[in-house]
Amino acid sequence: MGYQLTGAQERRRNNEAKANEFYEKVRKQEQELKDLLAKLGSTEKQLSDYLAQKADMDAKMRALTSNMDTTNRTITDLKNQVASKRQSIERDQAEMERFQSEVVRLDREIGDLMRNRS
Repeated sequence: MGYQLTGAQERRRNNEAKANEFYEKVRKQEQELKDLLAKLGSTEKQLSDYLAQKADMDAKMRALTSNMDTTNRTITDLKNQVASKRQSIERDQAEMERFQSEVVRLDREIGDLMRNRS
């Protein structure tokens, strides 16, 4: 009977050791889970922050693109205005040269008339 008692006590110690080992393993896994959940929460917040930053940057990019489009249209319009003004100036210069030629011709005629009169 003593032999059986010793065997039972040994099994009990082995079972307690296994239970303690299992308990420690579960406790360690629970701590790992808790750490992972905390890390997940931190990562999700970081993701949320990054998504907010991305949305802000996307809005700024759209505004910059719109601004660039407006600037490009303005530049094109100004180039067209400059070309138009150049053409207008060239026409005015050609007309001024014609008038100047006419003035020179009329001056000669007046000079001729004045000489013939005297």
